[in-house]
Amino acid sequence: MRNSDEFGPSEDPGGRSRGSLEPPPSGIKPRTVIIVFVAIVLVAFGIANFKTVEVNFLAFTSQARLVTVIVVAAALGFVIGYFVGRPTRAQRKLLKDRDRDTDRD
Repeated sequence: MRNSDEFGPSEDPGGRSRGSLEPPPSGIKPRTVIIVFVAIVLVAFGIANFKTVEVNFLAFTSQARLVTVIVVAAALGFVIGYFVGRPTRAQRKLLKDRDRDTDRD
């Protein structure tokens, strides 16, 4: 059976058929709508929590806007969660070796 036409092969060397070269559909995508909605909610949240609050640290007290305190706490939580959930060097090496072995099969 022949896997080519007058313009070249219809399959790549890996045996997978080539996808169509149609341009992506235009218009507003659901992802864009969700991102705009989340941005609007975040701006509204920031405006609603703009008053100044007293923040107590271990050694001193300071004044800061509530939205700033919330954003800083969220950022610190994200950084801590990233490093806690990140695999160790040994785990990354095992994952890399396992992926290399599966690619050979």
